[in-house]
Amino acid sequence: MASQQNISVANKTEKPWKLSCELHAKKLLRVLNDTRSCEHLCDAVVIIDGEEILVQKNILSAASEYFRSIFTYEHSKAVDKGDTNERNMRKVCIDLTTNEITADTFRSILDYIYTSETTLCSENIQDILQAADVFLLTDLKLACCQYLEECIAPHNVIGIREFAARYSCPWIHSKSTRYLDKHFRDVSFSEEFQNLSFSSVCEILTRNTIMVRVEEDIVEAILRWVNFDLPERKSQLHPAVMRCVRASLVKDQSVARLLEDYPLLHDEGSLVQCIQQLRRTAQEPQCRGSSPVIILCGGKGQPTDPLESADIRACVRFAKYRRFHESATDTWMEMSPMQVPRTGHGFTEAEGFLYAVGGIDGNHQILKNGEKYDPLQNTWSPIAPMEHSRSRFGLVTIDDNIYAIGGSSDLSSQPLTTMEVYNIFTNRWRTLPDVPIKRLWSSYASLNKKIYVIAGHTSTKFYEAVECFNTKTETWVSVCPMRERRCDARAVAADGDIFVVGGYRKIECPGMMHSDSSFKFCGTEVYTPEVDCWVSLTTPNGAQALCTMQDNSYVEGAVACQDEVLVVGNLDVGNGSHCVRAYNRQTRKWRCVMATQPTNQWSYQVAMLLMPNATLSKIQWDQGQLYFRDIKQT
Repeated sequence: MASQQNISVANKTEKPWKLSCELHAKKLLRVLNDTRSCEHLCDAVVIIDGEEILVQKNILSAASEYFRSIFTYEHSKAVDKGDTNERNMRKVCIDLTTNEITADTFRSILDYIYTSETTLCSENIQDILQAADVFLLTDLKLACCQYLEECIAPHNVIGIREFAARYSCPWIHSKSTRYLDKHFRDVSFSEEFQNLSFSSVCEILTRNTIMVRVEEDIVEAILRWVNFDLPERKSQLHPAVMRCVRASLVKDQSVARLLEDYPLLHDEGSLVQCIQQLRRTAQEPQCRGSSPVIILCGGKGQPTDPLESADIRACVRFAKYRRFHESATDTWMEMSPMQVPRTGHGFTEAEGFLYAVGGIDGNHQILKNGEKYDPLQNTWSPIAPMEHSRSRFGLVTIDDNIYAIGGSSDLSSQPLTTMEVYNIFTNRWRTLPDVPIKRLWSSYASLNKKIYVIAGHTSTKFYEAVECFNTKTETWVSVCPMRERRCDARAVAADGDIFVVGGYRKIECPGMMHSDSSFKFCGTEVYTPEVDCWVSLTTPNGAQALCTMQDNSYVEGAVACQDEVLVVGNLDVGNGSHCVRAYNRQTRKWRCVMATQPTNQWSYQVAMLLMPNATLSKIQWDQGQLYFRDIKQT
């Protein structure tokens, strides 16, 4: 054989070249999919209802921990028996008939394993999700949950909720429960509701968080449920009323009118007497439903020690959001304080709970721990700590995941580029790809399953750059930069756009250098991902803007509620200052929501929360803030 001559490719800047071919994995999957039909390349058989399906152990083992465990067990059993003949060991038969999975469903699972593609529809979604749960195919199960999330409607939410509970889909169960609470009246007319058992009906009707116009809606739902199967359920009318109805909130005349719509139950005149008896013996009723509130969390206050510059606060305050109400006199009410004082922390709402993470404590230590607020109990409890200590970082929520981005891990303000995600159901953090640009004091927002890191600065530079993180692919890309570079702004997503409010930039105009401040308060910009473009927010001629745009204004937070963007902070409006101002996206006008500043609290974090009216009323009552208008609106 002729010797081969070595080719010299050395050069002055020789470096190893790491090859990465994006098409390689797709080509490999395509070829592996072709080999499924070759019997001599298959080394196992799956039996379902007597039907034999050829499979490949290594492929199924790579895709599913379930199959890996089965094949490993079969191998160990063969070794223990001394049957080490290669031919015998490779012929593994698995009977999956007892798993209640059909052969057609299993073939769909195989198609997904070999092609990473499948088709979900109303006819197969339950079978595919059940199989994905059995075979521990987490990615496929997640895709099924995302499909179910899009399908939730009044006519099917009860079934989806029960199905999610059966197959351990906590995100869908939580999502469907919140939908059920919000749309209870529509749900109560559905066939699913009419077919519920007595215990299931009571489980729903006793919930504090279901939204009803009046308590008579609960009575009417019971009457409708009983009337649906009158012979079997007539005897359950009074027990259901006694268990579910908050009698002191019901008027006897209203019940009498409701009975007129159900003539076969009209002879149950004792129903009014039943409610009257219940009214005499029942405890003070709790209000149903939830109301949006603005939450202020932690921050700083005046120090009790004269040697300290500020006191780190644990206090948490709230004010009820009223869509058509302006107040210069409303006060902030106290919730249960956090277990740890924090400033510079992350703060967000996820599935009806509040999460406070990281920040700096009263001993000037940068924290990695976090805590969770339960509005039903008005209490805080610890959660798992982050991988990294952080302050002045981003904390955003997407579905059941909370993302911690960037920040600083020391008091010298050296930027972090690390990122991690916390799942609210597993109580675990995991690391994600780093942020591309080192910077502090950025603003953060989430929209369409993506996270945006906006502007910021380092010790030498202000940024207008915007980076976008796709949570599905876990990759970063740059998008259109802001029109005005800035730091310490606040961002919020609303109606498909991202609003960035306030912040500061260095004054670069020589003619302005003689002013008292070298920083300028920045205007509001709006980003639309569909066109990848930023525009400055303007108001109609003569309408008042967010504030006077002077550097004595400061934005602490921005949140969205209904059709308004709420900006919270110390906002100079010329003839005074407001604490909360709202921008209506339809009229393009600003209004005052609340003028009063929180007492001895600044540098706090802001979030919106749907607080159960039962908790809200109790806090208001305990603090002497429960007025007639609150009772009426609740």
